[in-house]
Amino acid sequence: MSELQRDISSLPTSPNSRILAEYLAKNSPTFEWLEKVRKKGWNNPEGDRYWQNRREQSDTATEKAAQEFYEMTKQIALEMQAKTSALTPGDLGVQPFQVLDLCMAPGGFTWGTLEYNPNAIAYGITLPPDMGGYKNSFPLSAGYVKFLDITMLASEFGMGTIPTSHPDHSLFLAERPFVDQRFQLIFCGGAVLRGQERSEHRREFERTRLTTSQLILAMQRIIPGGTMVVLLRKPDAWDVVHLLHQFNSFANIQLFKSDKKHAVRSTFYLVAKDVQPEYESAISALEEWKKSWSHATFGGDEGTGEKDPEMDAEAVHKVLDDFGGNLLELAIPVWRIQGGALERQDFTKTRNDGRKKQHYWPDKRG
Repeated sequence: MSELQRDISSLPTSPNSRILAEYLAKNSPTFEWLEKVRKKGWNNPEGDRYWQNRREQSDTATEKAAQEFYEMTKQIALEMQAKTSALTPGDLGVQPFQVLDLCMAPGGFTWGTLEYNPNAIAYGITLPPDMGGYKNSFPLSAGYVKFLDITMLASEFGMGTIPTSHPDHSLFLAERPFVDQRFQLIFCGGAVLRGQERSEHRREFERTRLTTSQLILAMQRIIPGGTMVVLLRKPDAWDVVHLLHQFNSFANIQLFKSDKKHAVRSTFYLVAKDVQPEYESAISALEEWKKSWSHATFGGDEGTGEKDPEMDAEAVHKVLDDFGGNLLELAIPVWRIQGGALERQDFTKTRNDGRKKQHYWPDKRG
């Protein structure tokens, strides 16, 4: 599957995905419109050339590219604050105000938080550049930032003993970063990086491992009433809908998508305010995420990862009955931003459109 197909396709590939797709098509004209725009781009060979150029640009690790990436994340942080006030949750009666930025580099969200909270103390975890991570352009003092692969924090995720047969046995970490700290604001902004060196067996399940790793650590550090900001792939994917439904049970949620940066992509941010990690539903979600990380890391016949078991159809329908209306209200603005950006892109135009091409090239990001 091409880069374009992976990023904008929503073709259902599982029973749960098909149930969701049918629900969205039936209940949201906006989603139907977006699907048509996505497929139009998918069927245009210019789309693959566009994404190839994007890959080549983002893989060129020049100082200029690193600085542009940093400036872009700063702009996203400012736009997010303007639309959601995510960066100013207040101290919640606990001093000092502390922020934890997971997958921190290049550091734009930490920069933004300190702009609005000058007295805050910032901590971060990020993949080292020598392992394929981004340059951290907002350096923190030693002890305030940990350079490591967050997906390998086995003890943090409840895995006490690593099978000696696992090919990455020696790479797992017993460390629990900042275990005695609590935070009013936590960013979970990591995305799977093409440049990261990793074993072949990790490739299929790395997105699940990265998302659950961040969520587990964050939920075990957040102050009750705090805010979590989570980068997710698209609000019309079943695993994402399930996650939003979980968060909706123990937090006040909204979705943010920049209309200036990465608008053509399906990705967006979940902004979860007033997170209550001690709620029964939050504890249940945390345990599910730990199991999901374990499945993706140690499951399967080879012991190197497998998909989570499919939720049964009745449970999927119940989620949509309970949460479907909220989902549409949350997702429609995100879909509109992506659809509008895709319509402005060259690769969604064909010669039969009869419309003048508009060259709209969003800023790059790795």
